[in-house]
Amino acid sequence: MNAIIYYFSGTGNSYKVAKDISKKLNTKAIAIPQKINEKKIKISSEVIGFVFPDYHSNVPNIVRKFIEKIESFKNKYIFAVFTYGGKPGPTVKYLEKIIASGGGKLSGGFGVKMPYNYIIPSFSFRKFSFLIRLKTISEIQQKRMFFDCKKKLDRICDYVKTRKEGFFEKESELLFKFIDAIKIKESFGKYTWLKFAGYKKKTDLSFSESRQLMDHGFYADEKCIGCGTCKRICPVSNIDLIGKKPSWNRRCEQCFACLQWCPKTAIQFGKDMKNDKRYHHPDVKAEDLMMK
Repeated sequence: MNAIIYYFSGTGNSYKVAKDISKKLNTKAIAIPQKINEKKIKISSEVIGFVFPDYHSNVPNIVRKFIEKIESFKNKYIFAVFTYGGKPGPTVKYLEKIIASGGGKLSGGFGVKMPYNYIIPSFSFRKFSFLIRLKTISEIQQKRMFFDCKKKLDRICDYVKTRKEGFFEKESELLFKFIDAIKIKESFGKYTWLKFAGYKKKTDLSFSESRQLMDHGFYADEKCIGCGTCKRICPVSNIDLIGKKPSWNRRCEQCFACLQWCPKTAIQFGKDMKNDKRYHHPDVKAEDLMMK
């Protein structure tokens, strides 16, 4: 098949999905961070697939910016697969609008549930405050998800091979339309997540763009050995090593690769997750995601 897969992944879920799809379609998968700095993206393939994680029921900034750089969608069959940990939400509808603004048409959008790899706020009655924790699931649950994922990817690839159109996996579309209409994310959502990160200044950035400021919450504790894994795994080169300690530069994608891949679990986000179990896809190595 004359196809190309572009993917973005922090902890390996979307990487694994992209690689499996590319194998089934007999094509190649390219990391979006390797192309994002190009002024224009020219694609000769007839079929284009995008694979990425759901971020707050929307598209990651880096994926949106990449799509906006694509020179032409003329005569392209376009599909997308997004990974999610909770519910699919209306992510694919936001993506459809981004592609349409560039003159393209999304023919299919699919959600694949994978192990959660982000943070969740939980209220502690003992401390009478919100704690920021890493959500984890058991290995048995993970294996069940991977099994379901494999079967679903077979169906997705059959859909693409036969050039079907019109399937868009989504939930709660009306609810999110209401949320967008009254700008909850742009007010309360942005304020709350930046507060969780310890960022106390005001910003005119949108809710999605303000995620780059949330790296204010990252730090390396006493277990850090200065190995540089965090710097090399960061998809947007947002980390420098200063005195063998990581320093974040406020252009974060919130993929949590630095925290999840640290070999000493030395990187923290806030003060509550030092003992939380880290996650990355068991079939993926850190080197697979590092910038070449």
